[in-house]
Amino acid sequence: MFNLKSLKKSPIQTYAVACYTDESLSRETHDNQIAYPLADLDNVNLTVEILDAEWNDLQRATLHEIMNEKELQFPFFIINEIHAEDIKKGIKRYKKEHPFKNLFGTISFEEILDVESRAIFQLHEAVAYKQTVAETIEFLNGKLAGQKSS
Repeated sequence: MFNLKSLKKSPIQTYAVACYTDESLSRETHDNQIAYPLADLDNVNLTVEILDAEWNDLQRATLHEIMNEKELQFPFFIINEIHAEDIKKGIKRYKKEHPFKNLFGTISFEEILDVESRAIFQLHEAVAYKQTVAETIEFLNGKLAGQKSS
């Protein structure tokens, strides 16, 4: 869950990296090859999406289209900018759609996290698609260096 006030005031753009993988990636492999290298970056939050049987054909087709017909080779990374306003709007919309949960204060932490994730990880608004961790880190370091020099 994000601190929206500090996110708004931050002079450095924060990015969210979604690692899309298939079911064959073990937790240990994920941690060693993906999570630990990206954890060193100050302006990044990481999530992992596993493309499995739950992903329907429409979602796969949309992802394939957005990636400009590139072959989906796992793992791959989609980078989005995090905007506090989008998260705030998403939470407000969710509360409006669930007025009784909002009234009685029964909106769970998991529901809020789900809303945040949907607000951040919009495939059609991604700023980059990368095939490797090294490409992802290089892209993010370049973005961060550009912000610090401004």
